[in-house]
Parts: sequence; structure tokens; C-alpha cells
Amino acid sequence: MKILTDLRLLFLTVSAIIPALLHGAEAGKRPPLVTVITVEGLSGEYLRLLEPLFGPGGFPRLADNGVNVDRLDYGPGLDAAAASAMLFTGAAPMVNGIPSAKIYDTTTKLPRSPLHDPSTIGNFTDETFSPKALKVSTLADELRIDTDGHGRAYAVAPYSHEALAGAGHAGNGAYWINDMTANWASSAYYKEMPLAIKNRNYSNSLASRLDTMRWTPLLNLSLYPGLTMDEFITPFKNTYPRKDMQRVRRFLTSPKANTEVTDVAIDLVNELQLGRSGHTDLLTVSYTVPSDGSRAEIIDSYVRLDRDLARLLAALDKASGPGQTTVLLAGLPTVNGSSPDDKKWNIPSGLYSVKRAVSLLSIQLMAVHGNGDWILGYHDRNFFLNRQLIKDRGLSLQDFRSEVADFLGRMAGISNVVTIDDIIASRAGENPAALKRNTSLSHAGDVIIEVSPGWQIVDDGSGKASGVQRHTAVDIPAFFIAPGLRQKNVPGTVDARALVTTLSRILNLRAPNGASVPSISL
Repeated sequence: MKILTDLRLLFLTVSAIIPALLHGAEAGKRPPLVTVITVEGLSGEYLRLLEPLFGPGGFPRLADNGVNVDRLDYGPGLDAAAASAMLFTGAAPMVNGIPSAKIYDTTTKLPRSPLHDPSTIGNFTDETFSPKALKVSTLADELRIDTDGHGRAYAVAPYSHEALAGAGHAGNGAYWINDMTANWASSAYYKEMPLAIKNRNYSNSLASRLDTMRWTPLLNLSLYPGLTMDEFITPFKNTYPRKDMQRVRRFLTSPKANTEVTDVAIDLVNELQLGRSGHTDLLTVSYTVPSDGSRAEIIDSYVRLDRDLARLLAALDKASGPGQTTVLLAGLPTVNGSSPDDKKWNIPSGLYSVKRAVSLLSIQLMAVHGNGDWILGYHDRNFFLNRQLIKDRGLSLQDFRSEVADFLGRMAGISNVVTIDDIIASRAGENPAALKRNTSLSHAGDVIIEVSPGWQIVDDGSGKASGVQRHTAVDIPAFFIAPGLRQKNVPGTVDARALVTTLSRILNLRAPNGASVPSISL
């Protein structure tokens, strides 16, 4: 009798435990498809201002149905390329090895992509890129490892650096637009070239369509807040004629490029049946919104992006199944520059000539230390010194750097100068630790300048003046939506490195191996 009673108790206990275990397994179940969306130049101020112009399926859906991060902190000095690498690795440039879209090659004395890889070849491009320069694993890598390759990872972006960071070392494919030919391109490092990409290039090429494209206001300009009378009288109109040698690059910074990226991303979801493999698939999609240009163009870019975002989210809903859409959307910093203000406003400004600075500095160094090519080159505020010559002359490299910094710091238009030694010793910048981790020592120059607000850099080898320097802080937001996530606002500033850690936690996935910042409390 006692045995029967014990068996009944055991049966009742097991009956109570099994549903709880099943519920726990369901709660920990990964989504069939996760999508990471990045937007270069995204501003929280513009999202708040333009909310009445957005449809329900785009930005408002993300804001109303998930976790809202008010302000991301990527640290100082990063462009979208470095920020993309940080986002997908959870590591800063000192660890992940990607400090910017271009680095200076001291051998060729020319700038190049840090992702340049002469050991591979391109698909639909003569560019030779691969993710090998990424020194750590990415979200895509960890997903592929965890699923033993059954979960797939693809990246679609206007630029190569965003696509390569999104697909990582182990991804199935990374696709971007070549800025000269307008072909959808990839690297032979990745093994897959879907029909969606091939067909675009062969039968519906972007190059053949650019001539007919027009970027004009999507809505009545009376709906766009804060426009000047001139913008009402003469609405903007952007075209991309074949005779314009820069037409592809101009296209890539326009909302038309976002629409092209969205079309290709949706084509890939449909062709590859993403979200239906029985394992979690990953798709990364990159967009851009301008920080420069007329106010009407900036507003129109946001309105159009909202529509493209709604289309993409609807396609993800269809692929993932009802209630299964899992998305991280994060803004990326953009190049901090703008067009100069009209001289009639008397805003302090000037031109900092790199050519003149190098010439004067060379004369000074030869006067003190004798003849020689003391300066190897300049790139993106970095002066590169001839370290071998300095060593051969028996001079202290640190003292030489300090001497150069002192000379450059006395020039008009320079607000600050630091040496790489200052950065390594964490004694440079308003946040020395952040500046140090955002510096890749193998790519940095010896002396780094900061140009005063309002000034432009000229004669830097690019053939054009830089944008006017602005030190204005921008609120860069992020959004998470996933099954089981409740609407929540995360106030204050969040370290951008925490995003991939947080997403990994949502996916019950090991975080990338360089991700050291804890996840956000959800």
C-alpha cells in the first residue's frame, strides 16, 4: 500500500515538473531568424522630431514594442567602419584591430582599407577584401560555431567594411555595392553568391538604373519641420547621370541606396528561405542617413528609411513566423564634418593645410637634426614619423614625438596635439581610457592632431577639403525587439560594446571572444 502511495506521489510530482521543464525549454528557444540593422548617422533627436511623419511599421514599431536605449557611447574618434567592428565583436579597436575605414600604409605611403587582403579575389569587383584583419570573433562566428554551421549568416550593406564585419570570419556571404561600378560585390573568401546578387548585376544592374533615378521629396515639404523659405521655393532634386564620375558615391549616401539594400535583403530572405532552416539564421543589414546636406534632404532620408524599415520588418515577420521577429537596430557614428557656413555669419573658421604643416615641420626638423625624410606621411589627423631614421641618428623616439607635437600645437587651427606615447600612458583626451582602447597601436601615427571647431583640413592627399569640424555630441539610439521582451526605456548612456553581449544573452549564445562589457539589464 505504501508503495502505491509513493508511486502516486512520484507521478504527481513528475506531472507537475514536466510542464515547467517544457515551458523553460520553450522560453529558452532561439528565434528562427535574428536580424541586426545598423544605421550610420542615426540621431535620436531626429527620430523624436519626425515621429509624426513615420508609419506604424518602422521606427515606431521598434520604439513601442521593445527595449529602447537612449544613447550609445562608442568612445572618441570612431567612424562607421570602426563602430561596425565594435558592434559585432563587442571589442574596441585596440582589441579588434579595425580603427577606421582607411589606414595609412607606411610602405606604399598610401591609405588603404584595413580589410584589404591581397591573398583573395573579389566577386563582381577587383577589390580584394576579407575579414582576416578582424582579430576577434563576431556574432556571426559564434552563431555558426554554436550550430555547427547549420545556422547561416549573411550581410547586406552599402559598404564593404559593414558587410564584412556583419558576416565575420565564418559567415556564408557578405554583399556590398562597389563604389565605382555600382555592382553588387563580394569576396571569394565567402563561398556563396546567391542568384539574387547575380541577377541584380546581370539583368537588373544598378548601373543601368542610376541614370533614371531621381531623389526628390517623398512628402509635401509643408510637413517637414524647420525648413527655410528657400527650401520651400526650390525643392531639392538629386540625379545620378552617367557623366558624373562620383555618382555612385553620391548614391551611396542617399536614401535611394537604403531602398536598394532593402530590396536585396528581402530577396535574400526569400531566396535562401532564411528563418526556415530549423536553426537560427542571422541577417545583418546596414543603412545610412546623412548628417550633412539641406535640412529637407536629411528629413526626407529619415522618412524614406522608415518606409524601407517597415518593408524589411514585414518580410522578417513572414520569414520568422508570427511573433518571432528578433531585431537589434543600432545607430553608428558618422564622419564629424559639415559644409562651411556662409561667411556673412562671421563664424570663426579657417583652413588647416597639411601640405604647409608638413613643409614647415620638415624645415624645422632638418634645421635641428640635419637633413633627412623625417616625416613618412600624413593620414586622417595622424602624422607618421620615420622611426628608422630617428633610431639611426641615435635620437629618442619619445622625445622626437614630443618635439613634433610641440611644433604642430603652435599652428593656427589646432586645438590639441597628442603623441601615441600620451595615449598609451592614458594621459590624453577627456576620457584617456576610452581614447586608448579606441586606438589600434599597429595602425596609429606618432603624433595626432585635433583641428579646432569651424576649421577644415585641406591638402591631405584626398584632393578635397574635409568637412567643417564639429565637436557636437549626438544621441545615437538602439532598439531591441524579441519574443518575451517588454517595452522598456534604458536611460542615460550605454557602452556600445554591450549591445552584442546583450543580443547574445537574448539568443542564449556565447558572446564573441573579445566582448568584455556586461550585457544591458533587460
